[in-house]
Amino acid sequence: MTFINFHTHRPAYSGERVIQDGVDTWGIHPWHAHRDFQFDNPNILAVGECGLDRTCATPWEVQLSAFQRCISLSEQLHKPLILHCVRALDDCLLLRRRLSARQPWIYHGFRGSERKLAHILDAGLYACFGFHFMEDAVKACPPDRLLLESDEDERNVRELYHKVSRLRGISLESLRLQMEANYHTLIH
Repeated sequence: MTFINFHTHRPAYSGERVIQDGVDTWGIHPWHAHRDFQFDNPNILAVGECGLDRTCATPWEVQLSAFQRCISLSEQLHKPLILHCVRALDDCLLLRRRLSARQPWIYHGFRGSERKLAHILDAGLYACFGFHFMEDAVKACPPDRLLLESDEDERNVRELYHKVSRLRGISLESLRLQMEANYHTLIH
């Protein structure tokens, strides 16, 4: 049984298929957007982690420029974008509309309420939940827009699958199969 981990900073554990940050992805994180980054891996699975963060020290204009570069790359390569968004959702969604981004966006580490979930779903985004989440949002997320990740947590994502399957009242296998289907929809 394979469990898909849609965003992590570590290699896969046995029984996991991972999208590992910096290995399977390329992006300019807002915390480091002031650095010069060169894209050199056309075989990536996704663009990111990238986005906007109102709590970091990187100047806003630098973040905007880096994020726009990542959005353009996502569109050019026809790859999903893994979104880092802290207190900047409206800004991120405005850029998505302004740049007519068509590739899927994955809101990684989603910890918002059911109301915020509705907002990102209306904008066409996927919600990627880690080990810390609001239960109402996990329950309300449509199966075909739900993703699971460990991010920087060292635990095997299988633990998260168990927790989410119990919370949603579905079998572990049903959840695993849905995550597999979502992976194949996003990663091609």
